[in-house]
Amino acid sequence: MNDTPYHRPLDAERLSRIKWDQPLSEEGLLSDESLVVNRLLMNIYESDALFLPSSGLAGKEKQFEEFYGRKARLHSDIVRPVAESYVFDSLGADVRINGRWDCDALEAHVLAAIDEAVNDDRPALRAIEQAADPRRAAEMMIAQMALDGLTEATAMSQNLGGAYGPEQSEVFKIFIDEFGYGVFDAKHSTLFVELCRSVGMSAEPHHYWFSYLPSWMAGNNYFYKVTKNRSEFFRYIGGMAFLEATFAPSFAAMTKTFRAVYGDGIDTRYFDEHAHIDQHHGRMAVNDLLLPLARKHGDFAIRELLRGIEDVRALGRLNDADLVGQLTWRPEAVTADTGSRDDRDDPREIDSGTPFETMVSDHDMTVSVLSGTAALHWSATGEPLEVTAGQAVRVPRGRLYGLRSEGGATLAFTRSATRAGS
Repeated sequence: MNDTPYHRPLDAERLSRIKWDQPLSEEGLLSDESLVVNRLLMNIYESDALFLPSSGLAGKEKQFEEFYGRKARLHSDIVRPVAESYVFDSLGADVRINGRWDCDALEAHVLAAIDEAVNDDRPALRAIEQAADPRRAAEMMIAQMALDGLTEATAMSQNLGGAYGPEQSEVFKIFIDEFGYGVFDAKHSTLFVELCRSVGMSAEPHHYWFSYLPSWMAGNNYFYKVTKNRSEFFRYIGGMAFLEATFAPSFAAMTKTFRAVYGDGIDTRYFDEHAHIDQHHGRMAVNDLLLPLARKHGDFAIRELLRGIEDVRALGRLNDADLVGQLTWRPEAVTADTGSRDDRDDPREIDSGTPFETMVSDHDMTVSVLSGTAALHWSATGEPLEVTAGQAVRVPRGRLYGLRSEGGATLAFTRSATRAGS
């Protein structure tokens, strides 16, 4: 990727195949369809936020005008509700809130959910520690965290306006902490920039656009959705309060794992700050926001707060499964099977002029190189796997990958009959 925050490619062909009237299931949030529609949603949501290149706007004025132009905004307003329904409607079907709920039941539930999350295993950190290349694995996780880390609290800022009582000031207290009380060096996103730089990663927004996993994009987009749509305010508070109350031990564990991987060279202030401040934010978000809103606004608010908590828990489980699957996949080039394949797609030609793309495999699949040489990319950093003529590589269902070829290559794709849910 280049150094402009406006270069966010979308594959028009894959978007054209989306069946918009058939929302994704929970499992479908890990699919290629989820990947392309969440990329679209990310562009739509972030057109409401200001991005300027760190190197200056000179030479990029046209991209700036196109990204924020009235025509693009008009199209965004038309497409956004349809894309939101496609990605998130079925999440509600998988999250069921039955029976009678009052403030006491809500409090008991949120405290139990927090306790479970705080004491749960952290599979992504275990996968990093056990990886054949821990740095590469750690940097894939950092790339996912960059979705929020480089623009932290941007979604939250959409709920600062209006008038909704003392709870509005509680939201602002958390927000101003996130922004370092007006001190740029203390701003959480600045700390994330320094984390990236300390391990040799780019800190430009969306430099790792092609490495984002669909579930992590969906998790980030969820918070834009529930702040963009005012009727979902209570869902936002429920999800945000749950995360704020569980972040502190998670970030403390990240410091331990990432120091084991990088040693003293890594700047862990981003992790350390969250391990500290989110103990306070968690208490504020539950005791001064979630519970007072439930008492004041009654049954509707209580059910929506619960819905937000359970939505975020479900998305968190998907995040873990998706990232662990990617971190534990290490592709290898093997001799291609030259036998006949009735399930093989038509050969595909790629060369240096072919636009690079990443996609999610919706089947267990084998990519064979019939001629030339191709490079398979599967992580945010590190060298790609070189696959030469006569070789093949297996891509498991649900894994993100991309292919390049400088000198040209002919590829064949052989897949099983089992398709990822959508």
